[in-house]
Amino acid sequence: MEESSSPEAESQLPAKTDQQLAEKKDDKPKRFVEKGRDVVFDTKTRLYWLKKDSWQDKGKFYNWHEATEFAAKKNMRKIGGFDDWRLPNVDEATSLYDENFDVPGKGGTSLHFDPIFPEGAFKTGWIAGDTSTRRPRFDYSEGKVVSVEEYSFGSVRICRKDVVSKHQSAPRRK
Repeated sequence: MEESSSPEAESQLPAKTDQQLAEKKDDKPKRFVEKGRDVVFDTKTRLYWLKKDSWQDKGKFYNWHEATEFAAKKNMRKIGGFDDWRLPNVDEATSLYDENFDVPGKGGTSLHFDPIFPEGAFKTGWIAGDTSTRRPRFDYSEGKVVSVEEYSFGSVRICRKDVVSKHQSAPRRK
């Protein structure tokens, strides 16, 4: 007697593996996208970030004034093809913070930003702002702004805003 398979058996699909489920989960658009070797683009805030902070890039710490010079030197070299790098403001620096991530920082400190940024960053980064001789830094391990003496040493992760053209027109025909 010939065995026939039932329609129910044929309609059952194999169960998806954990790897297949993870791949499906990763199908959604990513917030942070690498744009070359040195730059990360944030699709939510439309900011470009230098992938490495100044500690990772140069292996030394900077005071607030040196951090602004760091940005100026990156502009002279047109890192990532741009010449308008700067220190982030409070809102921009805060936008990187995400408690869902745990990236190992310098000295084993847990930093809370997307792992597209490499491990080993310093826990605080200088941000734009002036309060006499004290300057703000954002603490990526605790998620808060701290104010320190401007000649304290720290790091900086510079950024730039994506330029959006308001009047894009089609090329003219001759």
